[in-house]
Amino acid sequence: MQDTRAVVTGFLKEVRSGRNPDAAGDYLAPKVLAHQLVAESPHTLERSPADYAAHVRDFLRDYGAFELRVDELLVDGDKAYARWTQLGHDLAGLDGRPPSGEPLRQIGSACYRVADGRIVEYWIQSS
Repeated sequence: MQDTRAVVTGFLKEVRSGRNPDAAGDYLAPKVLAHQLVAESPHTLERSPADYAAHVRDFLRDYGAFELRVDELLVDGDKAYARWTQLGHDLAGLDGRPPSGEPLRQIGSACYRVADGRIVEYWIQSS
């Protein structure tokens, strides 16, 4: 069984980075609880590895071949907190505007909970 740091590091480098979205099943449990803030309201949805891979492919469509820079990774037991900067380009348009191709920067963080060598839950914030 892989430890928390190895699972989360591998997930961020291989899947969340856009390098290999289809490897999501190597890092995510079949059902993952994703806690998110939507318009400042907490929201939880269930994600599968296939759902998550599609989510990352959406990023690739919207941002192009983006760079995910992990700025901080803290691990405590079964949880890991990661803070990152995602750098890409506006290929999908924002707020109803046409795509500009301009550089985009998104800052995000998540706390991942790992059980039995897979991510089973996470709490995410992005801006």
